[in-house]
Amino acid sequence: MENEFPPVAAAANAATARLSLMGRLSSKFRMRPAEDDEPQSWWIASTAIPLVAAATGPLANVMSIVALVSPWRNTIVSQEKGPAGTTIQQGFDDPHWVLALNAVSLFWGVVGNIFLLFNFTQVVRYIIALPVTVVAWFLATGILCGITASLSIYDPPIAPNELYSQAYWSAVIAAVLYFMLGSLLMINMLGYFLGKYPQHFSLTDDQRTLILQMTGFVIWLLIGAAIFQKILGIDFADALYFSDITVLTLGFGDVVPQTSAGKGLIWPYAVIGIVMLGLVVGSIHQFAREVHYDNVVRKHIETKRQATFDRSVTIEQLRDDPTIPLQNIQLVGNHEASTTMDCLPLRDSAALSHRPHSGQNGHHRHGPVRTTIHALNPVRRPRLLVMREEKDRFIAMRKIQHETMQFRRWNDLVISVIVYAFVWTGGALVFWSLEDMSYFDGLYFCFCSLITIGYGDFTPKSNAGRPFFVVWSLIAIPTMTMLISQMSDTVVAGYKHSAEKFSDYFVLPRLGVYQETLSHLPLLKRWISAHQEKQRLNRGFEVGVEASESNETDFVTPGSQEHGPVVPLRSRSSSGHPIRTLEELARDENPSPYELAQQLAFAIRRTTQDAREFEHKRYTYEEWVEFTRLIQFTNPKSWPAPSEGPSRSFPKGSTSVDADEYGVLNWDWIGQDSPMLAHQSEPEWILDRLCESLVRYVSTQEQGWAAVQNQPDDVAEQFTLRKERDLGIEDT
Repeated sequence: MENEFPPVAAAANAATARLSLMGRLSSKFRMRPAEDDEPQSWWIASTAIPLVAAATGPLANVMSIVALVSPWRNTIVSQEKGPAGTTIQQGFDDPHWVLALNAVSLFWGVVGNIFLLFNFTQVVRYIIALPVTVVAWFLATGILCGITASLSIYDPPIAPNELYSQAYWSAVIAAVLYFMLGSLLMINMLGYFLGKYPQHFSLTDDQRTLILQMTGFVIWLLIGAAIFQKILGIDFADALYFSDITVLTLGFGDVVPQTSAGKGLIWPYAVIGIVMLGLVVGSIHQFAREVHYDNVVRKHIETKRQATFDRSVTIEQLRDDPTIPLQNIQLVGNHEASTTMDCLPLRDSAALSHRPHSGQNGHHRHGPVRTTIHALNPVRRPRLLVMREEKDRFIAMRKIQHETMQFRRWNDLVISVIVYAFVWTGGALVFWSLEDMSYFDGLYFCFCSLITIGYGDFTPKSNAGRPFFVVWSLIAIPTMTMLISQMSDTVVAGYKHSAEKFSDYFVLPRLGVYQETLSHLPLLKRWISAHQEKQRLNRGFEVGVEASESNETDFVTPGSQEHGPVVPLRSRSSSGHPIRTLEELARDENPSPYELAQQLAFAIRRTTQDAREFEHKRYTYEEWVEFTRLIQFTNPKSWPAPSEGPSRSFPKGSTSVDADEYGVLNWDWIGQDSPMLAHQSEPEWILDRLCESLVRYVSTQEQGWAAVQNQPDDVAEQFTLRKERDLGIEDT
């Protein structure tokens, strides 16, 4: 009996160890439901990989179709060039098991692609569709690898008169594509099991459109291959190669239509194919920009913003804690007042707190769209001092915007150059191995193909080179297009700016350009200013500050028209709106609510025009101050009680609030809620806030009317909710 216990104990220990291992593995997995709206990570696995798989899957199916419809072995009939631009070859029948297994492989490849599309359209659940796609593509890979290896072992072509056809090498390429795409989708599944993102593909409508466009483009290539195979009298693989170089506008000249029917069909086929190619390339470029901006550029912005935010302190902190090392303090902005202690930032990271939108936590709301942003209630200080502090934060965020714009442009260019170099040199390496050309000739051939010159002195002629060229060209041409687009935003933009500057100085000199350049030199600036005042004095005009301050108009005329043009005394925005200084804004007394309501209507009209006419419009801080007052004056907490009368002006400082009933009221320029971090343009963002202010104003008026008429307090809120439901903007 004693000898029987040790085996039982060992088995129990082994079972416990297995359970412990399974427990440790299961603890790593955290599968999130489809409706989960928590932040996502692994953006390449969640967004880029599914789109690459869906866009490349049809291309793998095309290679499988080529492998199915043509023999895998050819006999060389003649060394002379035939209609396909290569030696005349004739295929002979393959074993029946090759044809049958090839058809099964194509079936599984198509099934995997269909279930992947079902996954994107959410016809089939993620947890079902994606494993089916992965298993189907791995089955297709295994079958293709098995039949290609078996054929090379048991019934290979006999050299030198027999060789593998383009169909055989198309099967090899299809197996490689299926394996790569299946492996990439397994990475996507791993991210889901680890809880990096919920069980659905986070793709936009434009990205789903790209999948359909790529599928349609591949089908168009197959249609062209089927047509030109009959008309040109060539093999299906050669016809696919001809369709490819036609749509990509390469035109090597090695395969050309000889009959009138073939020449006539080129016109509609090429036009439609080029249009479809342009749509695909445009969608790929847009997708690359969106993914890079959302996951790289915005992270760069947040890093820079957080660094600036953490280094900022308040004046009160410096006064209360004199031990703070000054070398760790950053004077944000470059405002002229930043040399004094009055212009340090107003808030720090510990002083600012945010309350999320009511709809962000997944709960259903029962009130209007509500955004609550906590602001500090600092000790009362001069208004001009507060505005200068906020302007420093504004300028700091503008600087981050400018640095990010430069980072985005050059980072996109560097990535495009790296991808282009990889495609160029990698393609040259493959053609050097497959074709009768040196590596330098391969670089030359790939370069001419990338920029679609198509001299025709070097072309793919081998049975392995042409199928690879079809796949390589469909990847390389969009890569080159994206590189040219990125260069237009950086190198071309710099060249254009330099050319304009050169033209302003030497070709067609702009009025006052030399004076403007010389005015940047301090000594010359003082001399020019003294000389101009002397000339004005000789003409009988006043000099000094009083003359400018006494003039209430925006412009003065220093003399008759023959003495010169009108001289501006107040700067204006690009839309012609005069920009007031901080001192003028600080001295401005609070107008009545009805005067502000009138200004609100004019501001809505102005921002609407700016949003329509200026794509990248940016407002000055002084303009933002005016907009902010129009956004915040309708805060219900700042309105007087009904007994005090409707014509009472708002109290000073009433715009510093804690909560907002209908939209955004307060923000921090370098905080997470900064308008400069929004996905919208500045006119669009301001227009939304002004419209919220208008709705808030009308609602407050109705609340006052309901109070006078002894109506229920929620009449205005119910009206707002009803209007939100009518417009479809209710936050559910």
